[in-house]
Amino acid sequence: MVAITTYKNPLESAVKGYCFRSVTDQTLDSEQLISEIIGYNSTITEADARAVLSVLNDRVKHFVRMGYRVELPFAFMHLKANGTVDRLNDGFMPGTGNHRFEVVCSFKPEALKEMKDCTAWRIAGIGWSRLPKIVELVSVDATGRECGELIFAPHDILRIKGRNLSFDAAKENQGVFFVGSDGLETRAARYNNVGTSITEVFVPGGLVPGSYKVKVVTGPRKDSLEEFTSNTPVVVRGDTGQP
Repeated sequence: MVAITTYKNPLESAVKGYCFRSVTDQTLDSEQLISEIIGYNSTITEADARAVLSVLNDRVKHFVRMGYRVELPFAFMHLKANGTVDRLNDGFMPGTGNHRFEVVCSFKPEALKEMKDCTAWRIAGIGWSRLPKIVELVSVDATGRECGELIFAPHDILRIKGRNLSFDAAKENQGVFFVGSDGLETRAARYNNVGTSITEVFVPGGLVPGSYKVKVVTGPRKDSLEEFTSNTPVVVRGDTGQP
């Protein structure tokens, strides 16, 4: 459901003093989608549904990558090039400067209308939405300087930059969590600083060497948690220095 909140408009050019923000407080994951497909038509087996979704996942990404405009029942997907150059004859080089590809998903008008008509929504309250967001992860060396290399030994300091990052470090369900590739989460128990825009956490000891995602869990409301997981992975090596 779409949860809508009202809070003070932060824009200096704002014509009105308050504005609406919203969040979706439910997620339909792939396993639930498979269950919905099976229940929608009894002739489709679980194996059928998984196979079709797997092929769809592979083929859509393949043809978008090949430069096709891929039509789905409800949308079109394609790549778009962005960037700037100094001279007319300068070439486009993805990954250089601000040259990049973006994926565009354009919903068909009839699909947009159907999704927006009779929407399930609720008023969440006033000033409710204080959602955390991780903007940047950096390591901190012994002199306090920031390093771009996100490789850590146990008990090194990870600096997290973002918005609405503060939490109650004394509560076990809040804080910074390191999420392994297997989905196992390890909560950090020690913090150098917990702030709204910058939080510094000591990498937990005992983590299996490997790649981890960083998740922040906050408690902006009583009896309610909000979380944000960074897409930037960090690498934790063993005490011996082995990755």
